[in-house]
Amino acid sequence: MAMGEVQERAARPRVLLVCSPCMGHLIPLVELSRRLVSDHGLAATLLFAAATSPPSSEYLSLVASIGAGGIDLVTLPAPPPDSLPSSASVIVRAAHAVASSVPRVRELARSLAAAGPLAALVVDMGGVVAAARGVAAELGVPCYAFFTSPWMTLSLFLRVPELDTARSGVEHRDATEPICLPGYAPIHAHELPRSMLADRSSESYAAFLSMAEGLRGVDGILVNTFRELEPAVGDHGVEGLEVPVHPVGPLVLTRPVGLDRDHECLRWLDRQPRRSVVYVSFGSGGTLTWQQTTELALGLELSRQRFVWVVKRPHQDTASGSFFGTAREEETSMDFLPEGFIERTTGIGLVIQAWVPQSAILAHTSVGCFVTHCGWNSALESIMNAVPMVAWPLYAEQHMNASMLEVQVGVATRIKVGPDRFISKEEVASAINRVMEGEGERMVKRASELQDKSARALSKVGCSTQALDHIAGTWKYLAGGNI
Repeated sequence: MAMGEVQERAARPRVLLVCSPCMGHLIPLVELSRRLVSDHGLAATLLFAAATSPPSSEYLSLVASIGAGGIDLVTLPAPPPDSLPSSASVIVRAAHAVASSVPRVRELARSLAAAGPLAALVVDMGGVVAAARGVAAELGVPCYAFFTSPWMTLSLFLRVPELDTARSGVEHRDATEPICLPGYAPIHAHELPRSMLADRSSESYAAFLSMAEGLRGVDGILVNTFRELEPAVGDHGVEGLEVPVHPVGPLVLTRPVGLDRDHECLRWLDRQPRRSVVYVSFGSGGTLTWQQTTELALGLELSRQRFVWVVKRPHQDTASGSFFGTAREEETSMDFLPEGFIERTTGIGLVIQAWVPQSAILAHTSVGCFVTHCGWNSALESIMNAVPMVAWPLYAEQHMNASMLEVQVGVATRIKVGPDRFISKEEVASAINRVMEGEGERMVKRASELQDKSARALSKVGCSTQALDHIAGTWKYLAGGNI
């Protein structure tokens, strides 16, 4: 980098962004940072609070994709491995990692402020928002939250403190009345985020409640959605909430065109007919049991559809066994698949046990259906590529996402769950064929409409671009920069 460019970057007002140790949060935060740098003339330092060491392969791949985007990415040290019991939940481990990193965040923030104008502090929804507010107050800069899930989930979070008081003495999982949010179908207990269903006396619930309460004290909330996808974000606020909410999405991972063209799955897709392939992936964190993995494999075979399956080694105890990238990545054996499955599906199926370029896969003309856990990044990527979904939610707010994508948005069909929450191979095949041969045409039409609207939201005159432009301009003004 030339000396003049170094000096020019140092003079720009800088935004400091803090990410909890969640790949699903880091991806849109990287894209937000990229847009702040490339489109709005800001500098960006993104801190990733790691929960484990070394970082996962997904994280390393993402770092490699950032390239020369002008983002300064810093990985904060993970807390000692014995600082929490092995049974600690995902939300507790994530909150602990961010809380442990607060002294380092404060130190880096002071150093950056001393070197040049600091414009704002942005902390993701999984972070310790109260601590971030304290750091921002010390430095005299605004503190914003970045909510990586949809407005539907944000509107629930903002009501959690009120619900916690109203349902005193009753566990949320035992409540008989659904939660009604303006603009959405009623949310039933089994669809609530997993941490909200935990015992109120548990650390998981305490971390969830703290996260929800922290959102009420920030200067503003950026949410990864757009008004045409969730009209309620523009029509309905949260009663009594004075924090402004700004939809700035859809923000998904952007990689240079052609970067992934040599990947084996894309070469395989090039040989398949248009909209003939089912893509199956449960994200960077999702895992199935051995029995459910077997049933999924047999269901794919039974459907008689072509498929690309990004498979993970099963985990018997949790649906988020790969959440922190700790699911024994060195193991490449596929001995957990049904005997003869690979041989019987050779030519019509491709099974991969590694990172894949999901955005490029969903953009491929051969892909006609996405079997997904309904993580919000995956849902947005699917919509932006007009690919209908089979919704198979696993954890976090994914059951709420699945409901919205089917009922409100009309681009997904939820997989039917049998006794003991088990999904049979017959239902796997049926759900896939409902999209590939039955309801698929209607869903593709709806997804195509939203694809156009998502592109419009991110255009120069789009509502999401304009919202971020206004916020970035405010930050630069407060930092003494040029608007």
